[in-house]
Amino acid sequence: MSLLATLLGEAPSPADAARGTGPRLLAYVADAASAALLTRTAPSLLPCEVRTGDIRSAARDLARQRSPDLLLVDLSGIAEPLAAMEALAGVCDPSVRVIAVGDSNDIGLYRDLRRIGVTDYLFKPLSRDLLEGALRAAGAGAAADEAAGRLGKLVAVVGARGGVGTTTVAVHLGCWLADGARGRTALVDLDLQNGTVALALNLRPEPALREAVEAPDRVDDVFMERAMVAASDRLSVLAAEEPVEDVIDIAPTAALSVLNRLQARHNYVVVDAGRAQGGAARAALEAASIAVLVGDASVAGLRDLVRLRAAIARRAGGGRLVTVLNRRGAPGELPAADLMRTLGEPPEHALPYRPVPLAVAAGVGEPAFRHCRRFREAMERLGADVAGQPAAQDGLFRRWVRR
Repeated sequence: MSLLATLLGEAPSPADAARGTGPRLLAYVADAASAALLTRTAPSLLPCEVRTGDIRSAARDLARQRSPDLLLVDLSGIAEPLAAMEALAGVCDPSVRVIAVGDSNDIGLYRDLRRIGVTDYLFKPLSRDLLEGALRAAGAGAAADEAAGRLGKLVAVVGARGGVGTTTVAVHLGCWLADGARGRTALVDLDLQNGTVALALNLRPEPALREAVEAPDRVDDVFMERAMVAASDRLSVLAAEEPVEDVIDIAPTAALSVLNRLQARHNYVVVDAGRAQGGAARAALEAASIAVLVGDASVAGLRDLVRLRAAIARRAGGGRLVTVLNRRGAPGELPAADLMRTLGEPPEHALPYRPVPLAVAAGVGEPAFRHCRRFREAMERLGADVAGQPAAQDGLFRRWVRR
């Protein structure tokens, strides 16, 4: 049921009634007068909950619970409201509509908030008419978002060949986006029989992914939440361990349906697409806004890296391509000069060869960057690049080339 339907007084659908996910409007205000006005006004428009606190309280709570459709936050007394809003965005679902209230009557602040996606900014003291108008407008916007599909970023991680560490990169990228970028992140393993994403994080996958891709018409948000396993408060994993003797063919449309549903509830959806040989993996690759191509510096690895890079560049989706050279410094790799001559330019990122910390991390089911500083620094650069955040410009590969 859309928020607009709620505002218009329509009855909830059976699916919404079964969901039981709490209020559609969640409000955080620091003063008693605003809280009293919200308590009197909002319930006549839509289900709501009013809490005492400001935007920092909202960010703290939403890092641990599901986001509402509409969120009202108080900026009163916040020294850096834009930074606080960015922190809030990192823990909210991308579909959330945000109304801000505050004690600063500053047109510049209003414009800055609108520029970063805030639906409206109301100056205190609040009036009933202004509050009702803002809630109705936000409800209409939420309904439009449902129709238009306001989605999180889809990132497909694909390997140039087997054994280059595609899953390692996908898992660590997902962990960084959740912890470093502080975004709600879904990590998806499209290999339903032999995938190791869940294993790498010491998780037991739920048996629902196969049903989701074989009968996508029966899948709703509640089903998806039950199918996912929480790795942390901001990272969830969707994976499977189906019998190896079964024949499983994921339809591309079914895979995209599942991924789109995840995008509606997460800031980032990271897909381990393996070698992108199946129809579902190729569909994810074409739909991705960022494709992360993983290779190594072996002779065969470099050959396949060049071939797959050219193929991805021609794909229909036309999203951004990021090349990652994994296991930099491994025995038997080609010299830097040969790599440069073959690739024509340095890959955007290089991850160092650190077999011992990676083995230790795999044994305990946690990210390797907790055990290895250089691997952590390299993953921070890759994660910041994918998230669109500033990072150090001098990458490992460029320092290596200058040796």
